[in-house]
Amino acid sequence: MENIRDCFIKIFDKYLQEKEASFAKNPLGQFIRNEVPEVIKYKIDLDINKYKIVGSCGQGGWAAVPWIAIFDRDITESAQGGYYLVYLFNEKMNRVYLSLNQGWTFYKKTFGKKEGSKNIEKVSKKLRDKLLILKERHYKNLTKIYLGNGDLAEGYELGHICGVEYNLQNLPNENILINDLVNMLNIYLELKHLLYINDFEEIVNGYVLDDKYFISDENQLNFQIQECIPEENIKIEPKKRLSPRISERGKIWPRDPGISKKAIIEANFLCEYDSSHKSFTSESSKRQYMEAHHLIPLNFQDEFENSLDVIGNIVSLCPNCHRKIHYGIFKEKEQLIEKLYLDRKDILNKFGIEITLEELKKKYKK
Repeated sequence: MENIRDCFIKIFDKYLQEKEASFAKNPLGQFIRNEVPEVIKYKIDLDINKYKIVGSCGQGGWAAVPWIAIFDRDITESAQGGYYLVYLFNEKMNRVYLSLNQGWTFYKKTFGKKEGSKNIEKVSKKLRDKLLILKERHYKNLTKIYLGNGDLAEGYELGHICGVEYNLQNLPNENILINDLVNMLNIYLELKHLLYINDFEEIVNGYVLDDKYFISDENQLNFQIQECIPEENIKIEPKKRLSPRISERGKIWPRDPGISKKAIIEANFLCEYDSSHKSFTSESSKRQYMEAHHLIPLNFQDEFENSLDVIGNIVSLCPNCHRKIHYGIFKEKEQLIEKLYLDRKDILNKFGIEITLEELKKKYKK
């Protein structure tokens, strides 16, 4: 089966019936766990080095709400904690939601069910309000989902940030399903860049207590715009890399969101691949919306003695170019990589970062 839509129809048609049968080695269970993730991965050419995709219909017994989740490996590899994209089927098997969601299990264990419910809903709303793609692109932002009864179903409902609803009786065609998934991956990427840090526990505690981990604060950005030092007065010095945080997913290198903002300001809120590229006016900066991108990705920091999280390695890109360099086929993004590298080669050297164009290209092929 090579069609996401057909996968959904099969789950809708057979799940309630199969719940009455044995769970162990059930063909539908194996289909959800093994085949559906492969179909989704194939249809959008998902990079398995960056993302993990998992299907679940329960552990030891049938789940009321089966799901297929996509995890950014830098953030989480489990639905119990962190932020992730997930297809959630409701108990009646007549709707499926594509949801940007978060780990309810963590909230319940940390705060208890009553306080955890309040806190996860609070964080969901705050994140929803901060995501610029939802504000500026008028994306069909679904704020509530309805899955059924049970603790996990309620947790998914409260942890929902934004997403799309599909009805069995009016399931869209394959192209729409793929387009929606790509759009949601873009929102997932924006959420990743919105946060200071990757530690889910620290992020949640920061939001619940004092909102200290939001970076798109209007006053902070306006202050940086006013206080930006002219480029000719900046003394460039290599910066030694900081120690990474070790997690189950490996090394997580720290990043300073203030540097990314400064890179966009110094680029005069223009796309450094093509300054004629237009986006939209950002609510926070009142300037053209641009996104920061590490030209040499941070996951290769191990190969460099000096920090890659420096202004010389961060470029300002329009949203379309930023998505292309992350998700485009290599042939289409190669020209973009070449231009950015040639424009940045000298300043990279000043920051003590040496890399050839061919070496950089190889990193984007991995």
